[in-house]
Amino acid sequence: MYSIIDVETTGGKFNEEGITEIAVYKFDGINVIDQFISLVNPEIPIQPFVQQLTGITDKMLINAPKFYQIAKRILEITDKTVLVAHNSSFDHRMLKIEFDRLGFDFIISQLCTVKLSKKLIPNMESYKLGNLVKSLGIPMSNRHRASGDALATVELFKILLVKDIEKEIFNKLIINESVKKENKWVNLLKNLKNETGIYYFHNSKDQIIYIGKSKSIKNRVNQHLTGNSNKSLKIRLELSDISYEYTGSELVALLKENKEIKIHQPKFNILLKRTIKKFGLEICIDIDNFKFLRISHYQDSKDFIETYSYLKNANKKLSILNNKYNLENNKSEESNCKINDLLKDHSFEYPNMLIIDKGRSIDEKSVILIKKNKYVGYGYFTLNYQINNIEILESLITKSEKIEEPEFLIINFLKKHKIEKTINIDKLV
Repeated sequence: MYSIIDVETTGGKFNEEGITEIAVYKFDGINVIDQFISLVNPEIPIQPFVQQLTGITDKMLINAPKFYQIAKRILEITDKTVLVAHNSSFDHRMLKIEFDRLGFDFIISQLCTVKLSKKLIPNMESYKLGNLVKSLGIPMSNRHRASGDALATVELFKILLVKDIEKEIFNKLIINESVKKENKWVNLLKNLKNETGIYYFHNSKDQIIYIGKSKSIKNRVNQHLTGNSNKSLKIRLELSDISYEYTGSELVALLKENKEIKIHQPKFNILLKRTIKKFGLEICIDIDNFKFLRISHYQDSKDFIETYSYLKNANKKLSILNNKYNLENNKSEESNCKINDLLKDHSFEYPNMLIIDKGRSIDEKSVILIKKNKYVGYGYFTLNYQINNIEILESLITKSEKIEEPEFLIINFLKKHKIEKTINIDKLV
């Protein structure tokens, strides 16, 4: 749980400033579930340049509550959360100063979206909040006011959570979490929901030991915790904690699962951890200029329709396709056309396209970017102009790394499942 915070201050000498406005949005990783916004009477004058920057004047604060009057509410909303802010050391320092004046030791872990943005969204021209959110297509109002800046940070943090493949954010959190309850399984299930997404099992050393995906995360995790298979029993012996990420889109969950298993190499993801490509299905042309299907040894330089680890699986698929398209021992122009149909069935609808589907909330959509028939990555958007502007779109995208042949995964998924729509990028330009 996160408290996304922004404070405005009087300015002045270091550690002698006072808070003039505060906004706190309690965020569960998907939605804002509570909020607190208030002007604050700092009981000291606001510096003229700060008044000009924020628009907050001494006169506006005469009847505003003093910090001690709102301190209890701040403690309530930030309890058992992590403070998230753009340049969090400043907001954390200001809160600590105010609580120190009340004789209270304000202790809270923190995450800085400036540092996280530099790591997860590199090569941006500027990491100042206003410039950064503009580059990412995030709408922003009331700049340099606590509520406006904090809301923009909420939207930025959503993007950072999606891009956090290496679990930078979770690893920082886990240092401060040591929850031990009487009923371990009940406690682990408590925060899960039956939403589409990906889940991670951690051992006592915070290592990821298993990654899974599901359309109903809570039910699927419960199956792990109550199952009688050897795998379930072994997982339970090592399981210490569970983290999760809702994706909204089942296809995004599939791609994310495959990618992160390759990155983290979890102990119990044996089947997906390593895929050794030994054979490939390719289209060849004989001396009479007729096309046919053939299984051959895998080579990086060849474009295969599909690849396989075992020859038995490759031959089985070859037989299925020959029967389906009536290709075996059928040399004719008709067979060439059927090979072309097969190739079309194993290709994307457009060479440059967007796959639009459900997001993590009602007002959000997921997007998967395909360019030149290759998978680029996935992301989320809330406004149509974010997908109509390719530069903004690509800044929102979590790029593809360490997924072997994701195009096969996507094409096979689209054959079996419905998605909201596809968009031909070439028609947007």
